[in-house]
Amino acid sequence: MLRKLRHEKFMRGIMIAVLAIVIPSFVVFYGFQRRSGRGGMPEGVAATIKFGAFGDKAEVHKIDMALARQVLLNKMQAYAKLTGQRLDPKAIEELATPAAVVREAINLKLLEHFAKEHGIVVTEDEVIQDLQRQIPPEQRMSALRYLEQRTGMSFEEYVARQRYALLLNRVRDLLAARTRVSVYDAWLAFKAKKEKLVVDYVKLLIDDYLDKVKVDEPSLREYYEKHQKDFEVPDQVEYAYILVRKNDLKTSITVTDDEITSYYNEHVEDFRLPPKARVRQIFLARPQQDPENPLSPEELTSKTEEVRARATEIFQRVVKGEDFGALADHYNEPSALPPRSLDETTTAVEEQTTRGGNLGFIDRNTAKSFYGDAWTSAVFNLAPGAVYPPVETARGFHILKVEERKEGVIQPLEKVRTLVRQRILDQKVEPLFEEIGNELRKNSQKFTNLEKLAEVTSRTVSVTPKVDKGSAIIPGIGFLGDFQEAVMDLQKGGRSDVLSDANRHLVIEIRQEYPAHVPPFEEIRERVEKAYRREKARDLVKAEAERIKSKAVNLEALKAAAAAAQTTVTRTQPLTRSELLNTLGPIPDFDEVIERTKTGAIEMSVLGSEQEPFGYVIWHLAERIPPDQEEFRKQLPTLITEVLDRKVETLINEYLRDEWNKLQGKIRIDEAFQQR
Repeated sequence: MLRKLRHEKFMRGIMIAVLAIVIPSFVVFYGFQRRSGRGGMPEGVAATIKFGAFGDKAEVHKIDMALARQVLLNKMQAYAKLTGQRLDPKAIEELATPAAVVREAINLKLLEHFAKEHGIVVTEDEVIQDLQRQIPPEQRMSALRYLEQRTGMSFEEYVARQRYALLLNRVRDLLAARTRVSVYDAWLAFKAKKEKLVVDYVKLLIDDYLDKVKVDEPSLREYYEKHQKDFEVPDQVEYAYILVRKNDLKTSITVTDDEITSYYNEHVEDFRLPPKARVRQIFLARPQQDPENPLSPEELTSKTEEVRARATEIFQRVVKGEDFGALADHYNEPSALPPRSLDETTTAVEEQTTRGGNLGFIDRNTAKSFYGDAWTSAVFNLAPGAVYPPVETARGFHILKVEERKEGVIQPLEKVRTLVRQRILDQKVEPLFEEIGNELRKNSQKFTNLEKLAEVTSRTVSVTPKVDKGSAIIPGIGFLGDFQEAVMDLQKGGRSDVLSDANRHLVIEIRQEYPAHVPPFEEIRERVEKAYRREKARDLVKAEAERIKSKAVNLEALKAAAAAAQTTVTRTQPLTRSELLNTLGPIPDFDEVIERTKTGAIEMSVLGSEQEPFGYVIWHLAERIPPDQEEFRKQLPTLITEVLDRKVETLINEYLRDEWNKLQGKIRIDEAFQQR
């Protein structure tokens, strides 16, 4: 089912392909209940998936769509953080398609099916029981109110999200237990981050060639006629609206110091940190299946028992008095490590070192999510100084020693004052927000004129600039979310009901409509000239870059060719790959390109995308400076975790791709979500 991990190049390709799907995937969730039921689709169902020939079927419902939308947002935020890009709502909207949310929801169902096939089941009752264990009975109602106020999620939605998160963690643990990360894998990852390079380069930018383009009126008109579709303005509208934001109401609310103190004293247990323990472990990994030469179930069981026996033997040596740390250094196998719980007493050495099997402090919540119940129970029921016999988890066998335990402490008021104040604000704003919503709904029935409704409710009418019809983001209002369908259904002269979500009340109408059209040449001449200059400048730059590259048989020839083109060659300081990429510009697939480029070679690379480049760079790799091996040894545990995470994500994405291919014709999607 899951094919073997490919070469690093393949993994990068898969991740790039996944990001290509993710980038346009942060889209609006259409409130589809009124729109569903088309084309034979059950009412309230966005998609169905049929597995196999025995009627095993999954359905995508509204709650699945809400979860999928949040998953996509998380991916967008992670991608933005990875690339250092800002989440631009307009850019997201332009890339978004209505099909993306339902596609992600189907992916969640496919992963749930994978989990079920491998004996991984997480029920809603299990999530609720887990929450009950974490939250004392007297705090549950206040916790539920806080959840709804702060997140806008119902308890049902929160449980669904937690259930999926727990399910996915267990799937990842299963895959991690089956995945090997070699020291060489870690070295390649370290090299990609730490290797330094010296490069000589010539950069040619399209913007620098715009003024070299000759422009005449006939050429511009001819260009306009050939590219009219590029200048088409889509259907647009102007909206008028009344908007009440919950967060805006908070500015009128006062929270006193006495209220903060009183709330803290009444809810003091809410601010208790989980207990934590300083742990050492000796870890022996489970035997792994080789896709090229898989073990039979009997062979796998036999090898697992061999590892168990070896772990038991090491434990007995500890019991007889051998040094735990020395045995850990000798026998510990590479594995992913949990994040450490740091506080003001944590030293730099404690934070970094893994010698002697040191895991540092780990809190109960982290332990449970990372290692599971058996590991957590062993650690937090073990007296300091004691050693626990081998604990079996999905990862392998763990011999555990607890060196110190700290009970969960209540954080002082001054440390959580901002949080307490925010909670009080959330409580106070809720009845005010509800009262305003009720007032709008009551008067909305009496007054059909938007200005009159605003007057009697002491609100303000705002008017948007022209907005593309069907836009998921409206200036002044923001991301429509669950309002999208009602706004799409508006006709000129009509007005919406009072639309409400957890944080906004909105009444909206179309004030003016503008049909799609291609503006006359005279009206957009400046825009046409700009596009014409850019296209011709791109041709000039590419031709110049190719001339320089053709003559650059070595560095001296590169300098001569650059001089002939009236530009110069620049040499960089030793830079890491990411620093070099910032210097040269966004070269597509740069890691792959730099990996195959030999010292002394000269390359020509596009800047930006192949379809819409903004320049070219001709560069000579002068020197490679390998990273420090001692630093590599220090970072090895962290690197193994990073590579393992990446391999697991690759396996998940490869599985999803294979399932989409295998289930062609068995996945049905409501037409409201079909790609348009």
